[in-house]
Amino acid sequence: MNVLATIKDIAKKAGVSITTVSRVLNYDKTLSVSDTTRKKIFRVAEDMAYTKKKKAGNAKDTIAIVQWYTEKQELDDLYYLSIRMGAEKRAERLHYKVHRFFANDSLAKIKDVRAIIAIGKFSDAQIKSMLKVTPNVVFVDFDTLAKGYDCVVTDFDNATETVLQYFIDQGLTRIGMLSGVEYSSDHQLEISDPRFDIFKDYLESQSLYDPANVYVGDFTMQSAFDLINNALNADRKDFPNALYVANDAMAVGALKALNQNHVKVPEDVSLVSFNDTAVAKYVIPALSSIKVNTGKMGEVAVSMIDAGDDDDADYHTPEKVIVGNRFIKRESSK
Repeated sequence: MNVLATIKDIAKKAGVSITTVSRVLNYDKTLSVSDTTRKKIFRVAEDMAYTKKKKAGNAKDTIAIVQWYTEKQELDDLYYLSIRMGAEKRAERLHYKVHRFFANDSLAKIKDVRAIIAIGKFSDAQIKSMLKVTPNVVFVDFDTLAKGYDCVVTDFDNATETVLQYFIDQGLTRIGMLSGVEYSSDHQLEISDPRFDIFKDYLESQSLYDPANVYVGDFTMQSAFDLINNALNADRKDFPNALYVANDAMAVGALKALNQNHVKVPEDVSLVSFNDTAVAKYVIPALSSIKVNTGKMGEVAVSMIDAGDDDDADYHTPEKVIVGNRFIKRESSK
């Protein structure tokens, strides 16, 4: 008679990671894995008489969701609010209790949880504080693969290249980017926009990159307004005729500045935003935008913690899940 197997046992025999086994056995449709590997995992699980363990009524039923914003900041940024709601929706479906923590809450208050879903950007000190509570931490919207931690991110590379090629196909050659710099809530980590390097490399390959067309602020509406207003006042003649904007809030600020300076969108400047939050459809003109499935990012993060009980720090291989996005064309681009 077979001894009941654990996810760890199946992973070793199938030659894949614990997280992959867990997500396959939980029918996670977002996981990119071959049919051969998927069938092998199910066959090994059947051979080893694997049975899902029922959760006990203790800390294994509880996860912490740590938002890098304060509650007020979150209300002003639907991107991160949507990620949290997606995570909580998935957690409820899996019968987890959720403890919420925001930027103004001490991480030392996190106790007795199965796992932590960390949404946003965190310094090494903050990461260390979370790892003291549990090694089962998944980061969302923060690429921590090189640091050795599981993470879920959106597809910046293909999205940026899609927008740039769209502009080029429209015959637009003065292409600018409106972006920002972020800081962890403890101000120990500065994070540059990962899309900038993609933007620069792609345009350089087309001999179209001009550093004068890059505007860097702080991802807020006011910052974007000031940057674009100042740029138009300084050099209206050579202002970009295409603008890639890092989020919808900055896009709204840019639209206001362009309008006040009598620059027509999309006739004079074709503009594409990123995120596609609810505001994108209701400004005038409506924003063309890269639609990010933020809710799915939160859901996937919770799915990734399912192997937590069987994880082995010496065996675990960190994984990065990239959630796809799509280009939504509206009135702000030609």
